[in-house]
Amino acid sequence: MLAVIGGALAARRAQALAVLLLAVLASAAAAAAVSYVAAAGQALARYELSTADPNELRLRLVAPTEYPGMPGDPAGSVFGAQVERLAPAGFEVVLGAQSGGVATGPAGTVTSNLIFRAGVCERVAVAGACPRSTSRGRLPEVMVSTHTAAHLGVATGGQFTFGAVPVRVAGVYRPLDATDPFWLGEEYLRPPAPGPASTSTVGSALDAIFTAESSPLADDKAILYRSTADLFVSRQLVVTGSVQDLRSTVATVTRDGSRQGFGAGTSLPSLLDRVTLQRGQLAAGVTLGAGLLVLLCWLVLFVAISSAADERRPEQGLLLLHGVQRRRRWALAVGEHAVPVLVAIPLGCLGGLAAAKLLATHTLPAQADVTLDATAVGYAAVGAVGALAAVLLAQARTMSAPVVDLLRRVPARVRGWRASVGDVVAVAVAVAAVVQLRLGGSPTGLALVAPVVGALAAGVLLARVAMIAGAAVGAALLARGRTSVGLALVQVARQPRFRPLMALLTVVVAMLAFTAATSEVASAAYADRATVEVGAPRVVEVKASSRSHLLASVRAADPEGRSAMAAVVTNAASEAGTPVLAVDSDRLATVAVPHASYGADLADIARTIRPDPPGAPLHLRGRLLTVVISTDLDAAAFAGNRVRLAVTVSNRNGSRVVVARDDIEPGRRDYVIQVPECVQECRLVNVEIVAPVVSRQLKVRFEELRSGNGDGETVLLTGAEFADLNRWRLTDPDDTFLDATSGPDAALVLGLVENRRVRPAGISVVDSPFPLPGWLTRSNGTPLGRPHQYEGVDGSPTQASVEGLADRLPRLGGSGLIVDLEYADRLAVAGQTGVEEVWLAPTAPADILDRLRAEGLVIKDDRTIAGVRQDFDRQGAALALRFNLFAALAGVLIGAAGLIAMAAAEQRNRVAMLVALRRQGLAPRAVRGGYGWPVVIATVSGGLATLVIWLLTRDGQRLFSDGRSPVPLPDWPDVGRLLLFTVPTVAFFAVTAAVLGRIVAASVRRRTGQ
Repeated sequence: MLAVIGGALAARRAQALAVLLLAVLASAAAAAAVSYVAAAGQALARYELSTADPNELRLRLVAPTEYPGMPGDPAGSVFGAQVERLAPAGFEVVLGAQSGGVATGPAGTVTSNLIFRAGVCERVAVAGACPRSTSRGRLPEVMVSTHTAAHLGVATGGQFTFGAVPVRVAGVYRPLDATDPFWLGEEYLRPPAPGPASTSTVGSALDAIFTAESSPLADDKAILYRSTADLFVSRQLVVTGSVQDLRSTVATVTRDGSRQGFGAGTSLPSLLDRVTLQRGQLAAGVTLGAGLLVLLCWLVLFVAISSAADERRPEQGLLLLHGVQRRRRWALAVGEHAVPVLVAIPLGCLGGLAAAKLLATHTLPAQADVTLDATAVGYAAVGAVGALAAVLLAQARTMSAPVVDLLRRVPARVRGWRASVGDVVAVAVAVAAVVQLRLGGSPTGLALVAPVVGALAAGVLLARVAMIAGAAVGAALLARGRTSVGLALVQVARQPRFRPLMALLTVVVAMLAFTAATSEVASAAYADRATVEVGAPRVVEVKASSRSHLLASVRAADPEGRSAMAAVVTNAASEAGTPVLAVDSDRLATVAVPHASYGADLADIARTIRPDPPGAPLHLRGRLLTVVISTDLDAAAFAGNRVRLAVTVSNRNGSRVVVARDDIEPGRRDYVIQVPECVQECRLVNVEIVAPVVSRQLKVRFEELRSGNGDGETVLLTGAEFADLNRWRLTDPDDTFLDATSGPDAALVLGLVENRRVRPAGISVVDSPFPLPGWLTRSNGTPLGRPHQYEGVDGSPTQASVEGLADRLPRLGGSGLIVDLEYADRLAVAGQTGVEEVWLAPTAPADILDRLRAEGLVIKDDRTIAGVRQDFDRQGAALALRFNLFAALAGVLIGAAGLIAMAAAEQRNRVAMLVALRRQGLAPRAVRGGYGWPVVIATVSGGLATLVIWLLTRDGQRLFSDGRSPVPLPDWPDVGRLLLFTVPTVAFFAVTAAVLGRIVAASVRRRTGQ
């Protein structure tokens, strides 16, 4: 049998080579997918590590008790020994100790931490020397940052006190790499406070003060410290290790540390969750591309071997007539094709490795090692064995046919249920895959390859329809004398082998079009989401002293208002409450990027949320504020319950509530309030009466307001001006009322009803509209013109008047409210919440960040639409799309190989038939082979199949790692870009068919001499 198999391989070298090549392609595709997923998983992990917060890279353990003395190395302590036992392999342990306190130097004081941290000297440049342990009676040595040294007024060799302990400055340090996770972000290198322009973007006077080994103190109890241990996970462990094992290790250390009494905390699981999610999406997406390539290889083998088997039907018939048993014929068929399949496995592994390396080089966001492991070899074997199964399936019909059918020149048509069982199976699998995909959630199982099996089902059904229609149309054309087209259609329709070829080409065209469409939609979705989530071409997160400081700084840095806008975002990442975007409205339409998904024009929004103010702000100048009040307070009735006067003022440093020195007493009195923040200028926010218990109705008359510095006062409001009710608004309308008197005793009267009060009663300056006008997203459900409750920029409950409805809003997406920042700041009475940002247009000058720093803003983060768009391109879903596009393009070559293989298998019979017809008078133009019609039919079928699978599966595609986007995904891809992929593909198939037709025509001419 081995000799017979060897003879068969030698006699059919071309077929054996075709099987070998296609089996190599199938095994290479499977191996490449596994190797690429492994390499891309490493790259994704490296990228997540590069963007992770330092706290996500470590697990911290803290000793339960404090110890007296200078912080020192806990390595030799009980705590250090316990940490050493707990630390798992692959984690770097950094031991330390820290104590909080106040450092006092010749020039000033700072609240900082005195810290021992192993390895700090290797990560700093020092002017002087690193601190060393000292003996009793000598000053302990410390190392301070350049910012701390400047603020304290010390230098190398100088002295200052930490708490009650004098220390000596051994050196002044500057970090070599402030982004090193060793510094834990802002834990040891504190950001500068907003205000005066900083000379550096890294560090401040609050930077950590480092000490050396523990030094003895005269009074050890003067300083108390606590030991700490930071367990940093190694990058290699995250990149190449098992995430599940790593997560289990973290949980074990946390649990065991808690049992030891250590405080344990980490954000490492959040990093591991992101890596797991990215890798899962990558594997799911790559499965589609790999499944496409493997399926195409199997289909091509099925088409080629089916055609070859049909050509050898007489040979099989003769073997059957001579009494060769069927099992021996099967053994010959299996052996003949098993040899090239077995050879294909190692070749496929090498080819897959090369392909994975090529893809990794050009698509991955970070360096990754592409290797061939046992899993890749196993998948390569599956691909090759599947190729063998396709070969044997292609020969099953010939092997089981009776002698009469085998000796016929034209194979008998399969009729009955056997003719449709393949179609039914393909459609059933496709339906199950699509249903599973549309159920939602992460695609698994059949849902991973739903587009592929959907295209295959559409291909086999449309090929069957094309065969039936081709026979009918061809016969009609022949009856009308259209010999060339009619004969070609009849030839295609009468040859069963053309049906799998048309299904194959349909799958190729459909999957290329579908993958290109998905890639185009993903690209548009990434750009849309980045535009909406960022809001402007560039957004800089800053830290300001107050909202007023933010507004004034941005306006000073861009006085023309063409390139920068101040904004505050609150509750953007919270599921509770309404996210709020407060903007400098006059600049919104100029700086923010418009987008069709907003459903509103930014200029209309800006105009609506910034109406003319109902009144002017009341500005104060001077460190003293005097309020003249007269009351009908009955001291006996109030029984000792205090009634006090308070005002809220606001300047560049924020808002502050200041209480008068004296309690309110009966009669007319001057109440003086010290407001040092108003020496330059400030704004009066409100005036309040603080009376937790009102024993009987109380009336407070505001008769005059003066401001000054003690050497002279300026009257800001007279009694008549105070009495203007349009100037004031009740801060708490419950159980309070406003009235006014006129004439010589004109005053504003605030009445408090007898009650117990949780909030003070008072009046606010009406210098902004209330409720605040805003635009709300429709998803929040509040109708136009109705009030909407939300948390203001100071975190206190308030309400807005809905003046417009939008589908989405910049920065907030599908849920939120946009208001004017200046008006919102005027209404704020408490502290400040939210993220402070500066939105920049493309026209922003190159030194805009320096201008903002010069105004006292601290730069914290810098994002651009282009940068966020690139981040989406580095996610697992985007990498999978690139692999799928590569697979679809490779599938085009496989489809062309199938067309060539089928033509080669039937060329001898096709030429013989056309020679006979040509000698009987067939026109030369009819001698074309008919290979163009499968291309035409596949093009039409592929377009229909693409439309069907797009409509069925587009909602189940996962384009983002977090599975969400504030902007709806485009329903349809850009047709122009889609044609850039499909038109060359169809043209390539058409050229291939034309070349094959010319080869047939040339052979006919040689045989006939015509």
